Amino acid sequence: MTTTKPTLNEHLGSQVRAWESRPLLRRLYSDWYGLVETRLSSVSGQSLELGSGIGGFAQGRPAIIATDVEETPWAQMVVDGENIPFDDGAIANLVLIDVFHHLAAPGRFLAEAARVLNSGGRVVMVEPYCSPLSTIAYRLFHEEDLDLSAEPLAESAALRDSPMDANIAQPTISFFRRPEAVRQAFPELRVAERRLIMSLAYVLSGGYSRSQLVPASFYRPLMSIERLLAPMTPLIAFRCLIVLERTPRETQPA
Repeated sequence: MTTTKPTLNEHLGSQVRAWESRPLLRRLYSDWYGLVETRLSSVSGQSLELGSGIGGFAQGRPAIIATDVEETPWAQMVVDGENIPFDDGAIANLVLIDVFHHLAAPGRFLAEAARVLNSGGRVVMVEPYCSPLSTIAYRLFHEEDLDLSAEPLAESAALRDSPMDANIAQPTISFFRRPEAVRQAFPELRVAERRLIMSLAYVLSGGYSRSQLVPASFYRPLMSIERLLAPMTPLIAFRCLIVLERTPRETQPA
């Protein structure tokens, strides 16, 4: 029996309901949005969020243009990450929050990023990270595929069929396990920062697909516990922050 997958807008509708009912989830994403915002480049150009989903990051940030691969109530533009409709060097920032691991052709996206970013412009991403603990948890409780044997920046025809399909391991492979492959393919995109985010609290928040397990009032104690466990972050991290910066563009001849 064939199961019909929800459309993008149906999927986002379920995310809205989760967002509205889980204050701990909102608090955690607010923290991640703050990490992203403080890493945005101040060079001239437009700032786009790709795959903006229900619009949490762009809300209250008028300098950010929210985009998605299809028309949604929260996107200002329809933009495909493999074909960004801006001139060379016209973009200051590309923000991706839980998006890179959904890309059918991450290498094509990075090629477009290298093209459209101004010198000093940045790609700023928050993505899942596959530590020993989170890999077990993602495989047991998360609906997205996890294939740590995939090649860095591997293209996937299966992901092209649905914007909500994913390989949750792709950010870990491309930027932590095999980063030399990205450096060789895109030397103009310098890795400015790679940071592991423990976020055990995210598991307890229920994420977008499960029930919240603790009240939002547990936020501060949970953050205190995470600080105590900081030396174990490589073993138990669930998220990561990745910042790529465009190296100076070649000066065009007069």
